[in-house]
Amino acid sequence: MNPIRTLLAVGAVGWALSTAQAATRPADPWPGGAVLTRLFALPAGRADGQRLIRELHLTAAQSAELRRLARSEAAYAQAGRQLFGRDEATALNAKLARLSAEKDRKVRLSLASKYGSFRGWVRTWWRAEVRAAR
Repeated sequence: MNPIRTLLAVGAVGWALSTAQAATRPADPWPGGAVLTRLFALPAGRADGQRLIRELHLTAAQSAELRRLARSEAAYAQAGRQLFGRDEATALNAKLARLSAEKDRKVRLSLASKYGSFRGWVRTWWRAEVRAAR
């Protein structure tokens, strides 16, 4: 599979996971959803990612960290495409929960005092995304 198709497939999996989580947490997809993948890895979300950087006045280092974490997040979504049974799915879900918590910790460290603004921005952005999808 070519790299663009792989990225789109991974993004679709991540977006599907985010959308499924939206049914249980419609106002806040963070940290369990593939927010960073959507904002920094998928072509459709890049303008929103740039808007996030601009509106929160993120530094180059903070922006780079979010992009790095987006690549990791996309790799986690890829793992879900290779499951064969319930036990593997259960193990992956537990691993994804740990990875989501770690992703959140890293974003908190990177954004520091801007973390609260980031969370508010993501909730507002997500509501708009959900509204647009209806």
